[in-house]
Amino acid sequence: MNVSKHIYFLLFLITFPILVFSQNIQEDDSLSYYNFIAKKELDSANYKKAVSIADKAIKEGYVSNKILKTRAVANYKLRQTKKAFLDIEEIIMSDEDNLDISPLISLYYINIESPNNAISILVNSFNEDNKTFFHSLSLINERDFKIIIQAIDNTMTSEDYPKALYGIKSMINYTFKNYNDSYTDLITALEGDQTNGILYYLMGEIKLKRKEYISALASFNSAILYNETSTTTYKQRAIAKGFLNDFKGALEDYDIILKREPQNAEIFYLRAIAKNYLADYNGALSDLNRAISISDTFSSAYNYRGIVYINLGDYGSSLIDFYKTLTYNPNHPFTHNNIGIALIKTGQSTKAEEFFTKAIQLDKKHADAYYNRGKLLLEKKNIIKAKQDLLTTLELNYQNPDAHYLLALIYIDEKSKNPRLKLEDKICSELEIASGMHHPKATELFNKTCQKIEPEPQEEVEEPLPEDNPEETPEEEPFKVN
Repeated sequence: MNVSKHIYFLLFLITFPILVFSQNIQEDDSLSYYNFIAKKELDSANYKKAVSIADKAIKEGYVSNKILKTRAVANYKLRQTKKAFLDIEEIIMSDEDNLDISPLISLYYINIESPNNAISILVNSFNEDNKTFFHSLSLINERDFKIIIQAIDNTMTSEDYPKALYGIKSMINYTFKNYNDSYTDLITALEGDQTNGILYYLMGEIKLKRKEYISALASFNSAILYNETSTTTYKQRAIAKGFLNDFKGALEDYDIILKREPQNAEIFYLRAIAKNYLADYNGALSDLNRAISISDTFSSAYNYRGIVYINLGDYGSSLIDFYKTLTYNPNHPFTHNNIGIALIKTGQSTKAEEFFTKAIQLDKKHADAYYNRGKLLLEKKNIIKAKQDLLTTLELNYQNPDAHYLLALIYIDEKSKNPRLKLEDKICSELEIASGMHHPKATELFNKTCQKIEPEPQEEVEEPLPEDNPEETPEEEPFKVN
């Protein structure tokens, strides 16, 4: 009997640690599970569900810094600020990394009237990892971002304020699209910190938005030099190169990205645009096929493949792709215009006008759609409407030489029908502008016509509308500013 008890006791000693260890594994698994699903709901903006899951986890004893942060952020997004700050209090007492919610911690300190701590958490987070800090700024709302900015401005009235505050302000203002204020702060921040890659990146983004492509490129170069080598930085540098017509340079950056992310449909699409500009139509087609194979609902890829097919003279395939684009995006900004062009190429001019009109209805500032419709109306001898479309084209895009040339032809036609009209200056002005934009027909007609025009009103200029009007070109989506 004693032996039996002794054996049971030994078995208990052996199995008890195993049972405890097994229980710890289950607890760790449950905690990880709750952390995962709560964060997933938070990232999906299902804030109430995230709070519910976090509440359940904490009620069952699965408390962690991660679950508290998730609940704090979710409650903040639900405007339950007091509840969020209760979790922030517990989070602050832990020794774990809180970089990803530092703006919320700063707001907490401002709320309890501890501005020095509020500024300190911002500065420490910025100095420790300014990239993580930058991304964390998206947590806060516009009202509270103004509160933080005010706290920073109050601190900067003292003599010994941290110089990092310029960089912090620039990031906050950029996050909330105050690009002018961000730009001003970036200049000062970079004077004091000339090796900060993410600040150069933000400067490049602002320059890109301002269409200052040379300085944008320089900023992205500096960002990469100082280790801001994210996919986005290379992509934005490629876009800047594209606007500077350095398409080969753009290809180099896209190649770098695709080595890292071989399934990135957007980059295949952007690389196809660069190849199209280099007249590598087959290469562009290959990249677009790849983009579509990765994402078969990528409407812009179908649209651009239609453009490439036009460049290859395959108008039937272009129409198929343009219609496919509208299947996935009925209001795609360029496609109706492009269908109109493809219809003209296939001899269906009658149907083309309605697509140009639809493009204009979708975007009242669609200069190319006005131009294409105006040119089509001119060929149909609807001079009055054609003239109005061409004038609208030039209001929206003064740098369209074809529109200037066609408008000159209309003025010549009006003058030939009514010699009393004083249109000489308008004729020569439009031809001269188009000629200055390297339009060969405008140059030829300017030299032929304007030399004959005299200031006397009775002078008559007879120049019929030529049959060989400039061909339409498909709308090509430019390198895009994100």
